[in-house]
Amino acid sequence: MRYGSLTHEQARHYRSQGYYRLPRVYNEGEVAELRQFVSREFAKAVGQRTLKLYGLYDREPELMHRAITNPVLAGALESLLGPNIIFVKNRHNHATINSATGLPSEGLHRDILQPTRGLLTALIYLDNSTAENGATRLIPGSHEMPYVGVPQANGGGTWMTEHEEFGGMEDQAIGVPMPAGGVLLFNGLVFHGVGANTNGHPRASITLGFRSADELDAQPDASRQVIVLGEQPYRGNDIL
Repeated sequence: MRYGSLTHEQARHYRSQGYYRLPRVYNEGEVAELRQFVSREFAKAVGQRTLKLYGLYDREPELMHRAITNPVLAGALESLLGPNIIFVKNRHNHATINSATGLPSEGLHRDILQPTRGLLTALIYLDNSTAENGATRLIPGSHEMPYVGVPQANGGGTWMTEHEEFGGMEDQAIGVPMPAGGVLLFNGLVFHGVGANTNGHPRASITLGFRSADELDAQPDASRQVIVLGEQPYRGNDIL
C-alpha cells in the first residue's frame, strides 16, 4: 500500500459525499515555499486586479512537480483514481488570493459538465481557511445531481443558479474549514464556491486538477498533461 493511501471507508466517503479532507499534506517549509512562489507571481501582475493566476506548472515546473507528486497526496489520489494518474494543465492549475471584504459568497458551480469526463479537484491551502476568511463551500453529494448545463464563456463548468432544476439547493451548502498545508479533494461535479471573506485577512490557495489516464486516447496531448503516477496506457481494441 502506498504511503498516504486512503482506507476503504475513507474512499467510500469521497465517492458518496463527493469530497474528502486531507488536513496534513504539506509541512511548514513546503507551504512557505509555495506561498513565496505564489506571492512572487502575483506581484508581477500588480495593476491587473488579478484574482487568479493560471499556468502555475509552467511558471515553476520543478516546484510544482514536487507539489503534485507529494506522497500523501499521491497516495490518496491513487486510492480514488487508480494506478495511472494525470495532472491536468488546462483545467485549474491556478493560484487564488481571497482578500475581498464586503462581498457575498461566490455562487456555486461545477468544474466540469459531464460524468464521463471526470476530474478530481485538489485545493491546496497556503493559509488557514476559516468561516471568517471565506472557507470553501460545497454541497455534499451534489455530484449525483442531474448533469445539466451549458459551458461557461471561459470553458468552465456550470452555475447552479442558471438552472431551475437546482432551485433552493444553494441553501444546503456547508463551509469546509482547512488548515494551511491541508488539501481538500472533491469531485469536479460537486457544486462549490468560495465563501465570503468577512475579516479581510487574505487567504491564498492553489487549485489543481487530476484524472485517471484515458486508456482510449491513442494520442494524448503531452503539452496539456503531466503523468503523476504510473503511465499513459492505450487499450483501444483497434490495435487487435
